[in-house]
Amino acid sequence: MKALVFHGPKDLRYESFADPKISQDRSLIIQVQKCSICGSDLHMYHGDRIALFDYSKPMAHFCTGHETIGEVVEVGKAVTTHKVGDRILVAGGSGCGLCKRCLKGEINLCEGNTRGQPSTAYGISPGLNGGHAQYMEVPFADTGAAKIPDGVTDEQAILLTDALATGYYGVKMANVKPGDSVAVIGQGPVGLMAAEAALAVGAARVYCIDMQASRLKLAAKFGGIPLTPDQARERIMHDTNGIGVDAVIEAVGVGPTLKQAAMMLRFGGSMSILGILQKGTELPLQIMQAKSLRVHAGIAGIANLWEELIPLVQGGRIKGEGIFTHHLSLSEGAEAFRLFDAREDGVIKTLITP
Repeated sequence: MKALVFHGPKDLRYESFADPKISQDRSLIIQVQKCSICGSDLHMYHGDRIALFDYSKPMAHFCTGHETIGEVVEVGKAVTTHKVGDRILVAGGSGCGLCKRCLKGEINLCEGNTRGQPSTAYGISPGLNGGHAQYMEVPFADTGAAKIPDGVTDEQAILLTDALATGYYGVKMANVKPGDSVAVIGQGPVGLMAAEAALAVGAARVYCIDMQASRLKLAAKFGGIPLTPDQARERIMHDTNGIGVDAVIEAVGVGPTLKQAAMMLRFGGSMSILGILQKGTELPLQIMQAKSLRVHAGIAGIANLWEELIPLVQGGRIKGEGIFTHHLSLSEGAEAFRLFDAREDGVIKTLITP
């Protein structure tokens, strides 16, 4: 098959790669129909780290990508919920479905095969090839994949594989309630989805903070209050009579934005950190302690959020419109990464077709 293959930082090649095979009875194979690039993929692209993996060092080649939908073409003997011909969406990472945590719905905390750790997501290591390819193996398919529901577009299905689920996870972990004031720092795909999800669950005001005008314009379309970083704290403190917002969802993952998040929260407020943190990232611990902030950092258990999320999409409360600004073929995958990384031409998210 043809695939987009990681050879090293900023060295992605569209080339022949071994066809996937069913490695265990609970796996299936899909023919990939659409896929996308996640902001977390850029850490790999830059030669940074994700969990245990240091991409500045040589490693075996692998197919990238963990945001994927496709048609089932082969099914392992123990798969019970999928059949050949089904069109499915695949969670960016999966759990074993059998351990104590998975049985409680905490797939991101899987103890059976560590599938919930970011280091074992699809397409970020040689151990689990991703969906930037013509075909892809989906291990533990009953746990980590679902049939694309009626009323959900292909673009929305792609968002459900990671960006929307992760944004919604941030909303849940920040304990956003109806009537709350919320700030979302970073309006990439995950931040935009977090902002739309916060509004969907009843937040009264959602401040959307970013430096790029095109992203702020999109946030405003679905009801967010667009602000640049320079405007944010003054506007929020004005609107809240100097108290601060109830919740902040941080979708960048660097020291200055983490400090900004802590500064704009009210005493006793909640912060959810979705940005992928790098070694040495400074946390504003003194501010967090002094203001008695509740802080959560983690990786979403994507598949176990679908039961709540899919009805919000089907009912039109979350639409994800305008997120996919550029459509490219898989043969143009390296250019899709370059474009997404450079934020050229108003790009927010790319949709890739093999």
